[in-house]
Amino acid sequence: MKLLVTGSSGQIGRYVTRELIQASHSVIGVDIAPPSDQSAPYMRVDLTDAGDVYQSLVRSDAEAVVHLGAWSDAGLAPDHRVYGDNVRATYNVLQACADLGIRRVINASSAQVYGFAAAPPLYVPADEDHPARPANCYALAKLAGESAADYFVARYGMTILSFRFMGVRAPERIAAEIEQMASNPAAGGWLLWTRTDARDAAIACRQALEAANVPSGPYNITGPEIALPAAALDLVHTHFGDATEVRAPLPESSSPMSCLRAQQAFGYAPRYIWRLGQSHLEEGAA
Repeated sequence: MKLLVTGSSGQIGRYVTRELIQASHSVIGVDIAPPSDQSAPYMRVDLTDAGDVYQSLVRSDAEAVVHLGAWSDAGLAPDHRVYGDNVRATYNVLQACADLGIRRVINASSAQVYGFAAAPPLYVPADEDHPARPANCYALAKLAGESAADYFVARYGMTILSFRFMGVRAPERIAAEIEQMASNPAAGGWLLWTRTDARDAAIACRQALEAANVPSGPYNITGPEIALPAAALDLVHTHFGDATEVRAPLPESSSPMSCLRAQQAFGYAPRYIWRLGQSHLEEGAA
């Protein structure tokens, strides 16, 4: 399959590009920053420039797109830039795909749309029907991107999957973050005491591109288990209290975020399960 990956030099994008190439897909990466390696052809593209986006898609002859390019969080630029650039970039990509006949897009959203940094989940396991409560400009932009995706699905018959990534990190960062979380479990609640290996996020993108008849809409993508040596239900009760309803059984180490929809739709099953004292560093890493 001929694929274009936006944000190909980023924290998730470089792993997605590598995963797709290893699966024998033809990949072109686009980003405003060059990649750290030359595993795939690269174009410097400003996603807020519609002309850049159209030309990159025409040149790549892409059959599908993985759209990851964005300011990756609030605070990396002034709020109006984070919101405006991210919304404009997503619209440009989706409109260009619609006009050029590209009918499948993986759109990077974020679990920040749930607002867990500002308030506990209303219920667990938190699934994609949990109300959105964006607490910053980044989350607000991701929610706008999901709304745009719904529009293009309805108007153009596209298949657009909005991945609500949570706590995705490169492998070399995860162990230290888990150790910090273990020293202060209360601070880990906003990511529900989990971390997601970027390699699993990349596999999810590949699986969704390769699967047939995957429904459009939002999909939670996160680590399947909490990273601390504690019962998930105890953490929820201790740190969220009566603010969070427990609607279904929560096995001892199970993440309070449900990824059942992704599992059923395209077989999402993370391979790299990180816990305190259990690491999965890349081969050759220190």
